[in-house]
Amino acid sequence: GQVAEALAPFVGQVIGVDTSHSMLKAAKKRLEKYGNVDLRAGTLEALPLDDGGLDAAMMFLVLHHVADPARAIAEASRTLKPGGRLVVVDMLPHDRDEYRAQMGHLWLGFAEADVLRTLRGAGFDNVRILPLPSDPKAQGPALFAARAVKPAAGLRQSQPAARRSR
Repeated sequence: GQVAEALAPFVGQVIGVDTSHSMLKAAKKRLEKYGNVDLRAGTLEALPLDDGGLDAAMMFLVLHHVADPARAIAEASRTLKPGGRLVVVDMLPHDRDEYRAQMGHLWLGFAEADVLRTLRGAGFDNVRILPLPSDPKAQGPALFAARAVKPAAGLRQSQPAARRSR
């Protein structure tokens, strides 16, 4: 509900999807003051959304919980309008295997090349992937942000695949 709460004042509609009924219940309570938030039960691999209905999709720190991240990215592509944008924020590769048992992580982060390949495989163009600056006090793994655009029907643009900044 945090991302939905941050976005709601700035957009016409926010649709939040979660598999956990308790998370949806908590989000509903948190977001009750916003009339433009629609919460739905579902999975990222089979989104309860129509084809081509979204202007933008965001996946914030969820892909490492998904059994098939490529399927989740493909589903995001299915739901986006031509020209729609996907933003993914998740963890870079790390060795904290204890996260599997402690927090249910299925993946220990994602390499930039794998993210690029997955986004391109789902039909996205204009992919940009950047490592996010780390807070020296943060105890978790480093993060990346990726942006990708669903091309207009029949068009694929040629852009640099990824930009690194360190």
